[in-house]
Amino acid sequence: MRRAIARGSLLAILSLALVLAGCMSKADKLVYDANDKAKKALESSPDDREKLLEQARTELQEAVKDDPKNLNGWKLLAQIDDVLGHEEDAAKDYDNASELDPTDQKLLAKARYYKQLQEMANSSDSALADIKSGKVEDGERQLKDILIQTRFAAARQKAIKALSESIPIVEQQGDQQVQNKQYPDALKTYEEGIRACMLLAQATSGGKMGPEADSMLHKINDTAKTAGTPDATFRILNDVLAVDPDNKTANMELAQVYLRRSPPDYDTAADLEERAGAPDDEVSKLRAEAKKHRKG
Repeated sequence: MRRAIARGSLLAILSLALVLAGCMSKADKLVYDANDKAKKALESSPDDREKLLEQARTELQEAVKDDPKNLNGWKLLAQIDDVLGHEEDAAKDYDNASELDPTDQKLLAKARYYKQLQEMANSSDSALADIKSGKVEDGERQLKDILIQTRFAAARQKAIKALSESIPIVEQQGDQQVQNKQYPDALKTYEEGIRACMLLAQATSGGKMGPEADSMLHKINDTAKTAGTPDATFRILNDVLAVDPDNKTANMELAQVYLRRSPPDYDTAADLEERAGAPDDEVSKLRAEAKKHRKG
């Protein structure tokens, strides 16, 4: 997907002052030409803007390859990579530039910023390791922090991949706890798995949850019933519907919670099943029960 490049985001690029003195080296000439293209990009259409910046980027890559100590080349390349969204390359560029000029506090701050983003990306591995070892809440909290706090594409993609991989692992852990009759632990584990599905949906599909959540939504409800705490899933099911109101499984499972109440709430259960697309005759039966109980 092409990244939109705003005209205002180019202003920082033009802060680079190039001093021309006598005969320029090959690298200096390339940097000068690249800077000229960056200036022209300011007055260009969005499509031409990106094209000019990519051309400038290619020239700058050649410049720093020819002269690895060309500070202006690294600085301009870092800024252009930043604007174009080449974040991993920008991280390396700022690091090289700050090594050449350790007194430039702005360069140093940028290098530190990108280093932190890279460390955050790498922390997805440790988060997944925590989840595999049973520290589900800690691992998922770390992945959530990455997705919320960073715009660094590599970090987000790695967190999304780890989150996706964690879901079946968490479900298996919950299944084992049910088998061991550790029902309170299983309820907590399944809830963490469902919340991972919610987070994945918010990060990838605008909140619409995929089928990976369906089995856990059913299992957590069954576990709550077996444990004698049928209302235990009320909050998590409502939280799912706040994110994905049309989720059929969540609507059906929440309907069962209302039916297990004493007395059963047939009206609300009928509304939920109707939203879930249950057969008309089933919804009609619930509405008839509701009417009968109101008369009684």
